[in-house]
Amino acid sequence: MEHVRGLVDSTLREGSQTVGVAFTLEQKVAIARYLARVGVEEVEVGIASPLERELPGLVARCRSEAGVRRLGLWCRCREEDIACALRLGPDVLSLSVPVSDLHIKVKLGLDRVAVAKMVAKSIAKARAAVPYVSLGLEDATRADSAFLREIIAVACASGVDRIRIADTVGVATPGGIATLVRELHHDFAVEIGVHMHNDFGMATANAIAALEAGAHWADVTVLGLGERAGNSRLEEVAGYLALQGDRPYDTTLFPNLASLAADCSGRKIEPHQPVIGAGIFACETGLHLAGLAKDPRTYEPYEPILVGARRQLSYGAKVGKQGVVERLRQLGLHCQDAQLGGLADAFRGQCRDLGRPLHDREVLQLVAEYSS
Repeated sequence: MEHVRGLVDSTLREGSQTVGVAFTLEQKVAIARYLARVGVEEVEVGIASPLERELPGLVARCRSEAGVRRLGLWCRCREEDIACALRLGPDVLSLSVPVSDLHIKVKLGLDRVAVAKMVAKSIAKARAAVPYVSLGLEDATRADSAFLREIIAVACASGVDRIRIADTVGVATPGGIATLVRELHHDFAVEIGVHMHNDFGMATANAIAALEAGAHWADVTVLGLGERAGNSRLEEVAGYLALQGDRPYDTTLFPNLASLAADCSGRKIEPHQPVIGAGIFACETGLHLAGLAKDPRTYEPYEPILVGARRQLSYGAKVGKQGVVERLRQLGLHCQDAQLGGLADAFRGQCRDLGRPLHDREVLQLVAEYSS
C-alpha cells in the first residue's frame, strides 16, 4: 500500500489550547478556509467530546464552506468521546493515549497492561466506523522504549493507519527524533506522524528532521500556537517544504493566514519572524547590499514575492562605498571616484548621528555640501 504524506494542521485543536486564545466559530471557519487554500493535506478541527457543543456545526461548515478535504478529529480513548467523534463522521480519527509511565500513573491511574487493552479496544471500535485511524502516543519521547514499541505493535495488530509520536514537553532533538523515526519506520509497516512542541525552540527543526528521516506526517499550527511555547510553525515547515523542496503549498497566502491567526489570537508578528515577518527581506549591511545589487540570490533563500513580501534595501550607517553609489544613482546623482571615500564617510556619519538612513532631501543636501 502506498503511504500518504503531508502536514496535519492543528491550529483549531492544539492552537485553541493556547492560554488566552478562544476562537469563535466564524474565526475557526475562516482559518480552515485559508488552510484548505494553502493546500494543507489534513486539518484537525477540534476535540471530539460530548462537551464540545459547537463541534457538529464546525465540522459541517469546514466541509461545506471552508473546503476542507481531509478532516480530522482528536479524542481520548474513552468510549463516550469515541462515540461522539464517530457520529460526526470525520475522515481521520486521531485517538490519543499516554505511553510514558509518568503519564500512565498520574493521568490515568492505570498500568501498562490496561493501556495496551485500552488501545486495542479503542482502535477496533474506531476502525469499524471511520476510513482512517491514527493513534497519538502522548509523551512518547519520555516513554520506555520497549513499551513504546509494544503499544505500536498492539496498534498495528488492531488495524491502525498511523501512529503519531508526541514530544509532549518538547525535549526531543532533531538527531534524536530522526533516529526514532528511522527505527520505527524500519520495524513497523504503518504511517508515522510527529507532533512536536517548542519548549526548547526545536519544534520546527524536529518536524523537518522527522520528515527527512521518513515520517509521513508532521503536525503544525499557524504561528506555532499551542500549549506553553507552542508547536511546529505551519509557515516555517510548509514554507521550507515548498520553497526548498517540491511541496505545492501556496506560500503567497502565508501573510494573510498569519495575520488572521494573529488577529484572532491576540498575537503579534515580529518583523524578523521567519517566512512571514515584514522585515525579513530588509537589508542595510554594505557587503550584503552589494551582493543583492549584483544578484539577489547571494543573500536571499527565495524570492520575496513567493511569500507575499518585498525587498527593502536600506542605505544607512552600515553602507559601503558601492552602496553610496547605488543610493546616489537612485536620485540621478553621480560622484567622482576621488570624492567617493570622503562622501561615504560623511554619509555614514550623518546616518549614525540621526540613527536612521537619510531621506532623499538629506542625501541631496549632503552631496551639494560635499561638492561645494
